[in-house]
Amino acid sequence: MILDRNSTEMDMDAFQTIVRPDSAVIKRYKAGDIEMRIHRRPQLSSESAVIDVPLAVTAYIGGRYLFEAALERDDLRAMAPLMGVSLKELQADYGVRGFYGPMHVSMYGEGSKESLGEYHGIDKEESMIEFLLSVVLDTFDEIAEPEEIQNPR
Repeated sequence: MILDRNSTEMDMDAFQTIVRPDSAVIKRYKAGDIEMRIHRRPQLSSESAVIDVPLAVTAYIGGRYLFEAALERDDLRAMAPLMGVSLKELQADYGVRGFYGPMHVSMYGEGSKESLGEYHGIDKEESMIEFLLSVVLDTFDEIAEPEEIQNPR
């Protein structure tokens, strides 16, 4: 997904799984004219979403919400009663012992959602943040390196 930073804007109603802009922000970065916010386990646009978002990065220019890159995984505990099956049955279907399915990379922008497939990177928060920041930079063809913004407010 390549987006034009001058014309794109996030449609908060497009998907139930879009991150709320100021939910659970743990860090902020700046690269060129793009501000990026790191979210840890944020609230989503709909409380009825059945996914878990361990980390997400949202991108802004001049306060305008443009784009989101997120690590998402199905929440099997929330899905089981909706599907009328047991948690153990879903765990067997997913091939997991825990409460979540595998982690996937999703991108949201211009009213669409694109999946980059399963996340196979290092399972450490800093590595996941670096990966998500790189997705944002690639999406806007930004060559500047992200710099952390200290005390943004």
